[in-house]
Amino acid sequence: MSTSAAHKTELRVDGMTCAHCAKTVEKSLRGVAGIKDASANFAAGTVTIEYAGSPPAHAVLEPAVTRAGYTLVRQEVKRDPAQHARNEERRNLLLLLLGVVLVTPVLVTHFAHLHGAFWDWMNVALAVAIQATVGLDFYKGAIAGIRTRNLGMDVLVSIGMAAGLGYGIALVVFDITLPQGLDKHVYFEAATLLVVFLRLGKYVEARARRTALTALRSLLELAPEKARVRRGSEVVEIAAAEMKPGEVCLVNPGGRIPVDGEVVDGESDVDEAMLSGEPVPVARSQGQPVRAGTIATNGSLEVRATAVGSGTALAHIVRLVEEAQGTKAPIQRFADRVSNWFVPVVVVIALVAFGAWLIAGAEFSRAATHAIAVLVIACPCALGIAVPAAVMIGSGAALKRNVLVKNGAALERISRATIFAFDKTGTLTVGKPSVQRIERADGVTEEELRPALAVVARASSHPYTQAVSRWLGSEQPAEQATLQVKEFAGRGLVATLADTEYVFGTAELLHERGISVPAALAASADEMRAGGQSVSLIAAGGRVLAVLGFADELRTDAREVLAKLRAAGIRTVLITGDHAAAAQRVAHELGIDEVHAGVSPAGKLERIDALKQQGIVAMVGDGINDAPALARADVGVAIGGGSDVAKETGDLVLISGRLSDLTLAIDLGRRSLRAIRQNLFFSLAYNAVGIPLAAGAMVWAGVFLPPSYAALAMVFSDLSVAANSARLAAELRRVK
Repeated sequence: MSTSAAHKTELRVDGMTCAHCAKTVEKSLRGVAGIKDASANFAAGTVTIEYAGSPPAHAVLEPAVTRAGYTLVRQEVKRDPAQHARNEERRNLLLLLLGVVLVTPVLVTHFAHLHGAFWDWMNVALAVAIQATVGLDFYKGAIAGIRTRNLGMDVLVSIGMAAGLGYGIALVVFDITLPQGLDKHVYFEAATLLVVFLRLGKYVEARARRTALTALRSLLELAPEKARVRRGSEVVEIAAAEMKPGEVCLVNPGGRIPVDGEVVDGESDVDEAMLSGEPVPVARSQGQPVRAGTIATNGSLEVRATAVGSGTALAHIVRLVEEAQGTKAPIQRFADRVSNWFVPVVVVIALVAFGAWLIAGAEFSRAATHAIAVLVIACPCALGIAVPAAVMIGSGAALKRNVLVKNGAALERISRATIFAFDKTGTLTVGKPSVQRIERADGVTEEELRPALAVVARASSHPYTQAVSRWLGSEQPAEQATLQVKEFAGRGLVATLADTEYVFGTAELLHERGISVPAALAASADEMRAGGQSVSLIAAGGRVLAVLGFADELRTDAREVLAKLRAAGIRTVLITGDHAAAAQRVAHELGIDEVHAGVSPAGKLERIDALKQQGIVAMVGDGINDAPALARADVGVAIGGGSDVAKETGDLVLISGRLSDLTLAIDLGRRSLRAIRQNLFFSLAYNAVGIPLAAGAMVWAGVFLPPSYAALAMVFSDLSVAANSARLAAELRRVK
């Protein structure tokens, strides 16, 4: 048993666009001596290799990546991944436009029935040009797949393109006469349009990758680029990335903290919602930790750096999102799943047909005709559009109902999900506290309490005082004298108006001002806390007036959605960074089956991984801290109005922000999945019948399918899929 330690390093590889690409690169790199494992992330364009001993040199790794059909980027080359993704998107768009320009004359001559040597040779030149430019990537992918014995859609597509093109060229060169009603352009149409449609798919994929990478970069930009650092007796502004652990930076009220660190002076409420999901700012003072990207809302801080740049918690979340995207197992379209056996089977059938006819005494041209007919009829046109056609229709219907479907796998996954995991803040709740309960002290009337609360509402922009303001409506203090306010991080505020002191906050703050809390109100406060509410007391002129309970209010449609999921036999789980009492309150009110509170972003990943062992998991969330879990789940559902990175990471986005659209998405997914299965049946049935006919299995009965008719049959196969997809469109228009 080897005892050598395993090390890991990350490589950058250009050209990967799908899970099949990643698998090809992994397989090729695993064949390099010293590499124990390789894991590719096609979304981020990276491959993590695990090796023993010294790291493999670039000169050793490059041939393996090149052999797989991709490009290994040197480690010393610095570049912006999002910019590289934009360049790839632009390249695919230009190739798509080139394909449209080149295919137009082919279609014109076909539908105008233009014949003759000039037109035929023009179409030959255009078809060759399209495949040598727009279709070149598919041929490269096919060659790489054959080299690594990892046959995928590129191989299938390339065989069909090459067979149609080759036979079309043969018709022109040898001036073969075709059966009445058909012309040579049938082949050029198939060999050119197919390439253009495939390039359109490549462009859409490149655009999606660019958007995702741009969102990840914008997440990193939450941390400020500059930091004000104390050096000796001076304060200088430098790039945040240039700070060293141990240096002290200054953060003004309302400013973002540039590093992970520890407060050495000052106090402030810090908004950490982007990392923890907790809607209420947390008090931070000397000796307590703070994180990069969070906001000091109402006080100045001096922070000693403990981690900078890539070492911060924010950077760690970015890595978690990238890793989760790479390790997620998106459903492979049926055509890709069967291609590893379908491609060699079709080639073998073609060769067997060719050999059988030669053995039977047929001429070479007759044997070649049958072999080419098999290859042409096996071109994966219907198989290739069976899933995308239903996905486009399902996605379009969902978009009209404010549900953005970002990939076809999401429709199938959400329709089959057996476990739905929810974030709390901003997902099941509105994301801001509201006044849930008020208990007045003995002898205090509402007419006496409301003016005091109006002073508090005017005094601060804290979430609790804003909740009080919403509870009061438009009511304002009766007196408009100057209001003096002093805030105490994590404890509350003291406001003075017309010689009257108002104290709003914790019991500790009231005690510091010499105000005692009546036992009855203290008991009410304890009861509120036990029920998952946060508590503040208000006093005026040294007398306690009331205790207020705050809680994050449930979304109006949350109960209905959770009830429908339970009725469908779906298991529900709450995973939140909020404290246990608040989580239990929400779970109890909504009837959620399982609760996990106080969970970090990394902890959410662990919970999702554990749930995936028990079923297909859908994760529903809205915050930055939910992004890794959204990426790791089988299907991630982001709430519109949440963070940009959550919306980019999620497979589905509820654009309107209504949780009720979740059940609509499930219904649309189930209907689309049913249509996908029907389309796949039609396309496979076509191949099951057409391939034997093309091979000549029914010649004895006078039934033969020559290459020209095989190409025509492809059109009817496509029409069957298109007709069923049109039926799906009509069905989804009736869904409410």
